[in-house]
Amino acid sequence: MEKKKPFYGWVIVAAGCVIMATAMGIASNCNSLFIRPVAEELGLSRQSVSMMLSMMSFGSMAASFFAGRIFSETNIVKVMRAAIVVMVVAYFSNSFARDIRMLYATHLINGVAMCLVTVLPVTFLINNWFRDKVGYAMGLASMGSGIGGALFNSLAGQLMTRIGWRMTYRVLAGFILVIAVPCVFFLLKLKPSDMGLEPYTEEGHAEAAVQTEATGYTYAEAKKMPQFWIICVMAVLIGTCMNGMYTSISPHLQDSGYSLSFSANFMSVCMLALAAGKIALGKIFDKAGARIGFCWACFSLVLAMAGLIFCRTAPALILIVIGVAFGCIFGAVVFPLSIPLVFGKKDYRAIMGPYSALISLGGVIGPVLAGRFYDMMGSYNLFYIAALVATALVIAVMFRILPDKAHQF
Repeated sequence: MEKKKPFYGWVIVAAGCVIMATAMGIASNCNSLFIRPVAEELGLSRQSVSMMLSMMSFGSMAASFFAGRIFSETNIVKVMRAAIVVMVVAYFSNSFARDIRMLYATHLINGVAMCLVTVLPVTFLINNWFRDKVGYAMGLASMGSGIGGALFNSLAGQLMTRIGWRMTYRVLAGFILVIAVPCVFFLLKLKPSDMGLEPYTEEGHAEAAVQTEATGYTYAEAKKMPQFWIICVMAVLIGTCMNGMYTSISPHLQDSGYSLSFSANFMSVCMLALAAGKIALGKIFDKAGARIGFCWACFSLVLAMAGLIFCRTAPALILIVIGVAFGCIFGAVVFPLSIPLVFGKKDYRAIMGPYSALISLGGVIGPVLAGRFYDMMGSYNLFYIAALVATALVIAVMFRILPDKAHQF
């Protein structure tokens, strides 16, 4: 009897995990470590340095708005190949910055590249390769950003104390080059039919799956629904709270008396928890649906912000880890899994693009707003309180408008 070959879709998942570990784990998840040393060497305020993170989010936002057009049925992998090369060059260029304007420019370019090589295209590929266990597959792929963030936050913290932040940028860019680039160029395949396969189903991929037309709303139909616009507002709000909180963790811990080394290692622990949280949340979406999965992620974000307010105590540090594990994955897991369950897969790429852009808009606003609160108050605590209240509002709204599992697509 012929031995069944492993389904190649799991190779796509593994490649996506590695890409997220390096491209996002480095270029996004290590950013907060650079805020304080860059501000001190260049003589800048926290707000102005935090703005470079907002420029990255702005770049992602701009690219996300056009994602439906950029990612056609045939060019997803081609776009990813171009984007990963641009990312390596732009990230390496951070090391040559002599003023904040160059850092703004390189982070803007990195934001565009990241949008075109990480969450959105990986999500689209997984939806091509899987009909069942989409949440689990997406959780496995996106956990890479947590694992990469854990490894590279710890490494970056050590490198910065030994060789400075400029050389740290160069070393990290080298990791993206030697790890992510080969995955994008040699492992990714657009869809199962390119290899004579069918998408994964619970019954087993060896059986020929029955071709069915994707169900759901078109983008034009979705825009006529009040639910679409309410979720748009919630995406901006949750993006602001999440990104403002996450990018301030490392400097806030240092301001609270912890060392740079401790804050770097703590971020590594958070990233490991984030990796596990993505798999667990993916399973929650598969089992309990969009309403429970989304609201649990929001509640976790509340826990993280409460922990930061009282971070000088050990129990509060545990709350931060738990909160980050489930509450800092809205762009990577929560929205990519929620949107097809709410609006269907018929026009998924077109509908998901604006939501990804609006989360990135929150990423533009959040770090600047948190930095502004710090410059005015000398602490991030007032921002955390405001963000906690806003996130509680999101929970109340989304629990009401999201369908339960029995009524979702």
